[in-house]
Amino acid sequence: MKVEQTVKMVDAPAGRIGGYLLVWGVSPHRDEDSAPHEVGGSRGEHVAGGQQIRRDLQGEYFTPQTDVGLDWYEQRPVLYHHGLDGALKAAVIGVIDTLKPDETGLWAEAQLDLRKRYVRAVQRLVDQGVLSWSSGSLPHLVEVGAGGRIKRWPIVEGSLTPTPAEPRHSSVQTLKSAYKSLGLDMSRLGLGEAAVTSDQTKNSKGQSMTEATTNAIKRLPLADEREALKLNRVAVGSEYDSLDALDMLHGYMLLRSAKSFHGVSERYSNALADKVNRAQLKATKADELAYSTQTGFGDEWAPDLWSQQIWHKARQDNTILPLFQSIEMPSNPFELPIEGADPTVYFVPETQDEAHLTLGAGNPIPDSKIGSGKVTLNAKKLALRVGFSSELVEDAVIPVLNVYREQAVRAITDAIDNVLLNGDTTTTGTGNINSDNAAPAATAKYLALNGLRHLPLVDKSANALNLNGAPTLAKLREARFKMPGKYAARPSDLAWLVDSGAYSALLGLSEFLTVDKAGPLATAQTGQIGFVDGIPVFVSAEMPLTQADGKVASGSNTKGQAVCVYRPGWYVGYRRKIAVSVDYLSYYDSYQLTATVRLAFVHFDNDVASCLYNITV
Repeated sequence: MKVEQTVKMVDAPAGRIGGYLLVWGVSPHRDEDSAPHEVGGSRGEHVAGGQQIRRDLQGEYFTPQTDVGLDWYEQRPVLYHHGLDGALKAAVIGVIDTLKPDETGLWAEAQLDLRKRYVRAVQRLVDQGVLSWSSGSLPHLVEVGAGGRIKRWPIVEGSLTPTPAEPRHSSVQTLKSAYKSLGLDMSRLGLGEAAVTSDQTKNSKGQSMTEATTNAIKRLPLADEREALKLNRVAVGSEYDSLDALDMLHGYMLLRSAKSFHGVSERYSNALADKVNRAQLKATKADELAYSTQTGFGDEWAPDLWSQQIWHKARQDNTILPLFQSIEMPSNPFELPIEGADPTVYFVPETQDEAHLTLGAGNPIPDSKIGSGKVTLNAKKLALRVGFSSELVEDAVIPVLNVYREQAVRAITDAIDNVLLNGDTTTTGTGNINSDNAAPAATAKYLALNGLRHLPLVDKSANALNLNGAPTLAKLREARFKMPGKYAARPSDLAWLVDSGAYSALLGLSEFLTVDKAGPLATAQTGQIGFVDGIPVFVSAEMPLTQADGKVASGSNTKGQAVCVYRPGWYVGYRRKIAVSVDYLSYYDSYQLTATVRLAFVHFDNDVASCLYNITV
């Protein structure tokens, strides 16, 4: 059952309020440090000796063993919304004079200062039941375990807030003002001249946090600022520290497929929830206390979230896929409308005669039409399947998890880039650009669709230029302008795609501007290595060396290739993003991991790519 922290009036003098300032995330009868590594239980709930873990919006939870500094002060200030309200700011609206731990949490009672007129408004909100307690501490006083268990949280103030568990770290300036007004000694808070001070900021979730700094430090660059923020908390290590959220999501999928699966250990589930929260992945409940039962914690979202993050990683890390516009296909096949012929512009005389005031032939402006067109997206499926033994899951899943996960992700995402670049649907005889001398294997991934290289080498061979030598700027320009000027003259819409050998040859050109020397032109796009005439150059491991005709054949493939693409002329459609599943096969006592994706790749005409091939490398 969820325990509410709503503040209520108590039977005492006017303005006397009470409620739970903290609620334990576990039973008070159990020592968290004695938790077993593996936990039994039913498939439908996340348990630890019968205990449910309840986390707040930060993925953290209090226990009866949390050090809350009860003996630090006899009274503490009451603020409204941690001093963040635009009207009340740091005003002290009351005093906490009672803090008592019990079976549920830490009960707090306070006396509101009704002499202040705005406190009457706060009291009315309390009467209406819309305010809750939220405890405030200071980052340099806090210690949180890697699984989200709060080990140390000295309470320095209590706030009445409509959004509990959001901004729980208090502004130092607000706190100094509050303590000064109550005549409280601040020495225990470590806020001396050489100690940590802070200033209130917001993170990407809109949650409040404190930016640690010293008197001598100015505002840091973003990367250094993040490092400074890390110093505010003491992290307690665990065996899962080397794994990220995706590693642990992948591990959960493996573990839940085990024949003996009855729920992952409490340590594992706590670490997974913490890492998902810190990675800002959307999977946790939007409650003040989010229950971590297995049905509401893992089974409902782990596989979907894992697959979603693989697709995001592909869009972020791959070289080829992020270059092009992508759309979700509502059906397969799907007809995508595109621009057609432009309307005609005419030179016309001034309108001087009433006879010209007509929509017919008498109008001096001739009528023309805007053309329309469409291309058809037809999704094809790519898939991989990997078998592994049950012994791997039982004995070695954690030590090898990140390596194994990276291999699975890399295989499917690399395959997408490979098909977009090298796709050729030629299935019989010779001539396939990936198997020029013989018919390709029936399951070769590049048979799914026609890709970038296929267009200039096969569909529009006039767009391909045989170099037969080392690259020069003149030849690169000649190959580029094999495309019509309306495409070739738009450097910002173009991209060069090269293999590693062609990249090595490009380094010999004085006109080739490498990214490290590009200054403001440089970008962080994966695979980008430089610029030619302002056009970004990307190197792809999926671009093969070829024969002299630009195609791959048996024997020695030693020639490089550079493909220039007009990026707005291509569309990637996906009918199914990357989906991953893991199944246990009892009759083999082994597991099968399957990853699939359904996508389409289409161009709106045959002039949106050109190629320079037979490059000496």
